[in-house]
Amino acid sequence: MDINKLNEVISLLRNENSDNQYYEVKAAAKGFPQNLRETISAFANTPGGGVLVLGLDENNNFEISGVYDSKECQQALAAYAKKEFRTLVSIKTTLIVIGEKKVVWAEVTEADKTQKPVKLKGNGKSYIRLYDGDYELSEEEEQLFIAHRGSSHFDTEIVPSSSLSDLDETLTKSYITNRKEHSRALRKMPDDELLFRTGIMDKNGALTKAGVAALGKYPQQFFPNFSIKVSVRKRKRRAERVRAINVNSIDGPIPMMLEEAVKWVANNSDELSWQMPNGHVSTVREYPLASIRELISNALIHRDLNPLSMFQSITLTMEEDRLILSNPGGLYGLTIRELGHTESKTRNARLAEICQYVRGEDGYNVIEKLGSGIPFIMRELASLNMPAATFIDGGIYFTAVLKSAEYQPGFHTSSSSGSAEYSKPLQEDPLPHTPKNEGLIVAALSESALSRKELEIKTELTVSQVRYMLKKLIEEGKIYKTKEGSSPASKYALCR
Repeated sequence: MDINKLNEVISLLRNENSDNQYYEVKAAAKGFPQNLRETISAFANTPGGGVLVLGLDENNNFEISGVYDSKECQQALAAYAKKEFRTLVSIKTTLIVIGEKKVVWAEVTEADKTQKPVKLKGNGKSYIRLYDGDYELSEEEEQLFIAHRGSSHFDTEIVPSSSLSDLDETLTKSYITNRKEHSRALRKMPDDELLFRTGIMDKNGALTKAGVAALGKYPQQFFPNFSIKVSVRKRKRRAERVRAINVNSIDGPIPMMLEEAVKWVANNSDELSWQMPNGHVSTVREYPLASIRELISNALIHRDLNPLSMFQSITLTMEEDRLILSNPGGLYGLTIRELGHTESKTRNARLAEICQYVRGEDGYNVIEKLGSGIPFIMRELASLNMPAATFIDGGIYFTAVLKSAEYQPGFHTSSSSGSAEYSKPLQEDPLPHTPKNEGLIVAALSESALSRKELEIKTELTVSQVRYMLKKLIEEGKIYKTKEGSSPASKYALCR
């Protein structure tokens, strides 16, 4: 770790105007920061771990404030690692000197999966990192960490009370035909034997989870939350339309959910005009639908089928400037850095194999080739001059974030009907500070202290607008950052 890396991180956090999944900063100029135990637990439970940066002031644009006593600060972190958790936590500290100020860089190593979840001594609580906050794990989530210590074969489990009559006839016939076209051995088998040999059912005709999910008439009969929850948080140009479809649930077998989810994205996003480097104007989607299809397909195939995860749905959220897709179950057998660059490993191997031969009404297989989706997404976004997708592995969840093309240089849409035209590049958040926005924030906080996320929901402002206003109001001395109750998330309150 060196000064260049620190400057790189400061630049990143200033751009995001917040801590993030992997970095938590504390001012530490007046003493050792409080409530670090929750963050250390969360980082130890997070794939890849995380970094505490002590000596940066988040409330002052991440300026270097320095630590109160560098030696004592490092000793306190070492004591935390040994004494504050039920399992040993590894924290490696490095001292960075900038002029007369000192910054402590503390790398929290990811715990071995046999030791997760890492719990605090005393109350026995454990935490997970979500974006820039630490959240207490529920009892079910703790059990998921324990379940993930072993191998995953949940897709081959038999679904009680299921039978061949629960399979969709059209999908099943298409699947059988497709399998026989690609295998000489399967071509010779009766249909029932083929379904048994390829993991759709057992010898008694009961269906596997993979069979129900890929070919079932209505998988939600057995697994009510095996669905995609879709919602639009704020799409100002489509306000009238959004009210009717703000929150919905997409169900059915995997091929149907995939097609309906892609249609949903298409119906709630725009076509944009893009001025290409050669000066020509081309029409593109705000979110490239081919990449969207790959992302949703991955979520459906790789979601955790552990019984403890089956109470959770995949979520697909469209915000003003981004699309967020999250599914139960973290990455399996690889890291974020390896994603798209190394051979894919599959949590649900049987389900993935089946879905290579399942065609939807659009005529396409659910997946064409294992491991090809992420590289395709990377190439398509790069070809459109769009930012790369952001991937977040939370250990028991996986999230993909795609920025809207509308907020990138060269793209613009100006009408609520979905028609588009090229104009000068937009800033990420036009007019983030207006008297109206300030009034909305102040009015919301006049009732009670709220977290940033709560303010976004209450005011219906975008993420960037809320962050901008909070920073400005803190600088003006109108509000302050605080902690209330048992929640580890920071809250904001009015200065009375």
